[in-house]
Amino acid sequence: MKYTTNSIVISGCATAEPVEINSCSGNCGTSSMYSAEANTMMHYCSCCQEATTSQKEVELMCPDGSKVKHSYIHVESCGCHVTDCDAGTTAAPGTTRQRRRRR
Repeated sequence: MKYTTNSIVISGCATAEPVEINSCSGNCGTSSMYSAEANTMMHYCSCCQEATTSQKEVELMCPDGSKVKHSYIHVESCGCHVTDCDAGTTAAPGTTRQRRRRR
């Protein structure tokens, strides 16, 4: 997890002090393996994303002196989660049809 502090600015209104804005990044497992049963390549992918979050509320100060409340999603923890690699699959060698030119 990456920890950063930034001001939140919305429509010209901003937090008086920077707030902690966490994000997820990193490598997770991916693989491609031939399946004899399916006669195709099987793909496994996972990506790093938020595992738990909470709702936080901050007060924004506007240029005209007014204050507005703003709620945002705060990342508490990250993890690797299974996701789709690709909608398609790769055909096994020898199963694609090739055209030959006549001479």
